[in-house]
Amino acid sequence: MASSPNALLTPDEITAAVELIRQKGIAGDDTTFRRVAVAEDRHNTTDRMLEVWLWHREKKQIEELRISLSSNTVSSSKIVEGQWPQIGFAEVPAMTELVRNDQRVKDAVAKRGITDTSNLQVDPWPTGNMGVDHEEGRRVARCILFHREEASDNGYARPVDGLMVYVDADEMAIYEIEDIGVWPLAAEKSNYDAASVEPRTGLKTIDITQPDGPSFTVTDGNHITWQNWDVRALMDHTEGLVLQGLAWTDNGVRRPIMRRASLAEMVVPYGETRETQAFKNALDVGEIGLGRCVNSLTLGCDCLGDITYLDAAWCLDDGSPVPVEQAICIHEEDFGIAWKHTDSNTNTSEVRRSRRLVISSIFTVGNYDYGLFWYLYLDGTIQMEVKLTGIVTTQSHSDGDDLTYAVQVAPEVAAPIHQHLFCGRFDMEIDGPDNTVYRVDVEADPPGPNNPHNNAFRAVPTKLSTEQEAIDVVDASKARTWRVVSESKTNRLGQPTGFKLLPADTATLFPAANSSIAGRAGFGKKNLWVTPTDHSQRFPAGDHVTQSRPEGQGLPAWTEANRSIENTDLTVWHVFGLTHSARPEDYPVMPTEYARCTWVPVGFFDRNPALDIPPSDHCR
Repeated sequence: MASSPNALLTPDEITAAVELIRQKGIAGDDTTFRRVAVAEDRHNTTDRMLEVWLWHREKKQIEELRISLSSNTVSSSKIVEGQWPQIGFAEVPAMTELVRNDQRVKDAVAKRGITDTSNLQVDPWPTGNMGVDHEEGRRVARCILFHREEASDNGYARPVDGLMVYVDADEMAIYEIEDIGVWPLAAEKSNYDAASVEPRTGLKTIDITQPDGPSFTVTDGNHITWQNWDVRALMDHTEGLVLQGLAWTDNGVRRPIMRRASLAEMVVPYGETRETQAFKNALDVGEIGLGRCVNSLTLGCDCLGDITYLDAAWCLDDGSPVPVEQAICIHEEDFGIAWKHTDSNTNTSEVRRSRRLVISSIFTVGNYDYGLFWYLYLDGTIQMEVKLTGIVTTQSHSDGDDLTYAVQVAPEVAAPIHQHLFCGRFDMEIDGPDNTVYRVDVEADPPGPNNPHNNAFRAVPTKLSTEQEAIDVVDASKARTWRVVSESKTNRLGQPTGFKLLPADTATLFPAANSSIAGRAGFGKKNLWVTPTDHSQRFPAGDHVTQSRPEGQGLPAWTEANRSIENTDLTVWHVFGLTHSARPEDYPVMPTEYARCTWVPVGFFDRNPALDIPPSDHCR
């Protein structure tokens, strides 16, 4: 029943892996399943390999397994001590009922005018690692509360502020309740569903049709070919939507560009000092697992056009598979003008329309919704874009409250300042595995004989030979980009073939260097890291980030070795995102904001690769 090595994970495969582990006696009564994913192995061309992480509650151990479904064997096992797994999704409803029915919680919310806790919204947050003594040695969730009069209400409109409930997730018991003060409940429900909002009028129908069908094909379950591109789309338990084996076929020759591309981590630090907010520094990829949060997409709502969908699956704590229909959306979009020139001498014009292939998924992580969109263009450009919507985190606000670190967005409601920093992981193989990175800054020449008009400026490449040399930040004042080039292939002009990373302006992590989150998510202090590709080093904050210690793991620790990154198989890690000081316009649900990075071919082609786009019928 085993699939091809790089196929999407199926519910039947999850069931087979869980049964194998139980048959081998590896899983006891106290064991839960915390990650089931397709194993990453570039050398594997035949075996169907899965990676499974277990939590042995009594021993407080994580066990990492590799399973061969092809041979029905456990190929490797590793015990990890002193680290904690993600909160299980089956544990969340258990925590909700635990909190709702606790008499101490009922007494605390009664002081805030809440007498019925049946619709109390309970959000279990990863606690991070703030040096709190009573969290040591425990697997902890900090539960914050919101009030819904009806189950369909917008819970985030009415925070139950000043109250935090600590749950020991292994014991499934409340062991501490903090009550730092009472704020009044917001009066407005701020519901945003269609029944609650008077719709505007005048919007006419837009239909997107492709009468001849789409220009892409999907074979072998998840292998996508479009124009000169081919790639596989995967859904990983932790990273969510992943691209694998991204390549361009040039005059019949398949040319690799990236072996694997993913959103390997994100950090969401909050700047508010109120105790019920200050602990928030979520690592939403590693602590939550995007693959578990993927939406089932709806035609005409999440995706528009001639759509092909791919299904996905993930695993609950007890080993039960959770199938997700229409988890990945594939379609084409018109994207304006690809290129144009009007010849004034002949009064003729040549213009070509651009389009892009879109591979996307949407993930709901608590109050936020993240759309992860990969775009492939006809001119060889690759773009990774995160679309942020959903609901901003809210706190109660009373007249006279300090708004230094928050913005009032509605009566009695404020939203704290925070960041969303995304770390893209790009396992490069531009025309093969031997690649080198250059930082390219634009510099103005000083006045002098070689610059008689004081107008000279030029692009200055600097080879990055070691990991420490490559650690860098975005610098708009120098129009800084980074170029990854092949050491073995050149174009017809003798230039090395390559792609450049074109960053958007983005801040790095704002919390102080000695803060807990700066230690736990040290990757966020810089915008660029480059490492030799090592498949044991996949997640920039470390493999197991729940309650991770602020001493740091992941990229800052790995790059201390200062390994060579010249003429080798390398991985580029790029941190980008946005800093969100909320507006009233972001409430009660947030208009989509965008964060992106772009890879553009530089010398990869001999000339404009979009030259051969045929003209539209009405432009002939």
